[in-house]
Formats: sequence, C-alpha cells, structure tokens
Amino acid sequence: MSIEHRTDLIPSPPIQTTIYPLLIAAGFAIVVSALGIAVVLATVANDVFNNAKEARDAAAVGTSLLARQGDLATFPLWVQPFKFVGLTLLISGIFTVFWGLLRSLREARGAAMVESIPVLLKGSSPRETEGS
Repeated sequence: MSIEHRTDLIPSPPIQTTIYPLLIAAGFAIVVSALGIAVVLATVANDVFNNAKEARDAAAVGTSLLARQGDLATFPLWVQPFKFVGLTLLISGIFTVFWGLLRSLREARGAAMVESIPVLLKGSSPRETEGS
C-alpha cells in the first residue's frame, strides 16, 4: 500500500542551481591564478634580493635588475584587487547555494502543506483514508 503523492506540486529547481557552479569555478580559477602570480613574484623577489643593497640602489636605467624592482613595486597593486574579486566570487557562490536551498525548501514546504492540509482538516490520516 503506497500513498500517491501529487507530482505536479514538486518545485522546479531554482535558477541558483545553474549559477552557483559558475561563480565558484570562476572564483577558484582567479584565486589559483593569483597564487601562480604570487609564485612568479616570489622568484622575482628572490632574484632582486640576492643582489647586495648597493647593487640594487646603483642599478642603471634599462638593466634587468631595475626592471625587476619595478615589477616588485607594481604587481601587488593589481594582484590584490584581483584576489579580492576571486574571493568575492567564491563567497557569492556559496551564498547563492544557500539562497537556492532556502528557496527550494520554502517551495517544497508549500507543496507539502497543499497536500496535507485537506487530510488534516478531515481529521484522519492518509493511511486510514486509503484503506476505505
């Protein structure tokens, strides 16, 4: 004896279920690429600081040492906002998952109430009405 349920009351998946994987994947890709940039920047810093302070201060215009010092000064200016965008996308993806979950639960609760309230108003359980 099985109880028949109305399948027309099952809510359709919310739009958030298609959006959140994109947000999380984009955020993760940005954070991983920022990590790669940080590794490259660490090797540049190693090359610069392996030289003596006098050599760094006396670097002539057009030398690779001066160019690497410029890289050390300019990379963090755009990498930090880049990492921030990646983390923002990750967090917004997580919140989108929760938003879709709450929306689905609310719609499923409404569908369950539509199905069960008439039975509750009759004062009998669904199993008792099925046997009659």
